[in-house]
Amino acid sequence: MSNLSEAQANVEWTKFYAKFEELGLTQFYDMDKLREEVVASPCTTSEDSGAAYKGALLMHIIMVMGLSQRIAKMISGTFKIDENSLMKVCALMHLSKRNMFEEVTDDWSIKRGYPFKFKELGGVMSTGERSILEAMNNGVKFTAEEFEAMRAMDNSDDASKKPFQGIMTTVIRQANELAYSIEKERYKKIKEQQQK
Repeated sequence: MSNLSEAQANVEWTKFYAKFEELGLTQFYDMDKLREEVVASPCTTSEDSGAAYKGALLMHIIMVMGLSQRIAKMISGTFKIDENSLMKVCALMHLSKRNMFEEVTDDWSIKRGYPFKFKELGGVMSTGERSILEAMNNGVKFTAEEFEAMRAMDNSDDASKKPFQGIMTTVIRQANELAYSIEKERYKKIKEQQQK
């Protein structure tokens, strides 16, 4: 995938910023710096994921927000989910990724489809944990349900705990998995078109 164009980055950032502002989160982050970092960040390391390009992080967060809202609406007759809490978690849970990756410089990795690699970071933490730590250090407060949902994609969760997790965690996990599947399929179709 190619990096976001400046015009597309502006459109997507405007959506993100509006939601961030609506949720009262702009007071906790340097928004100019956040924009610069999010627009320049991938969401994963491998090309075939469809999310290893500059700007993929912003696109992924926006997609997860939209999918989460749709899923929550579909189940609203059975489950009540606070939409502000849902959007807050979706907006924050992947933000630590903007500090987790760096571009590779060796041709061998690039040819294999890995334009990014993980940076060496302090502490052994998952993405969700890093995002929680940063947000809390910035002054963001979480409810127990929000805290749990921030870790929705962390693989460290014991499978036996999943049936006991809150519905917001389930919705966000499903939205993330759908977003990753959509990104991967889009990349696959682009590659197929290029090979014709």
